Amino acid sequence: MSEYTFETSFDPRFTDLDVNGHVNQATYLSYLEHARTKYWEEVIGIRHDRTPVAIVRQEIEYKAPILIDQEVTVAQRIVDLGRTSMEIEYEIRADGAVAATAEVVLLAIDRETQEAVPIPPEWREPMEAHEGLGGE
Repeated sequence: MSEYTFETSFDPRFTDLDVNGHVNQATYLSYLEHARTKYWEEVIGIRHDRTPVAIVRQEIEYKAPILIDQEVTVAQRIVDLGRTSMEIEYEIRADGAVAATAEVVLLAIDRETQEAVPIPPEWREPMEAHEGLGGE
């Protein structure tokens, strides 16, 4: 798969910076979360706090620093939509240049038991339609 299916853009905040004037490496993970919550709202149509998921794996490769005056764009796509989990690939760009790539695996969980549950149809159906994934 070569195309990202969702993008959101924003400006870095001063509080995102480290002592070198770059966006702090940990902040990149919050940028992924920001894109993910926008995806839930705009594609699935529900607020992220109504979607109990647990992050079971995060991997990020830093390629270039992001500076305060650069526009940040986070692009994402779901590359695997399993029964209980999904894998999302991300590309973080600064003024259009790739600053990082990442992969995150999310697990749908029952909020009370914290156990894995099947991805609900109200999430799965809009994801499959948006991503062009065939149903299982």
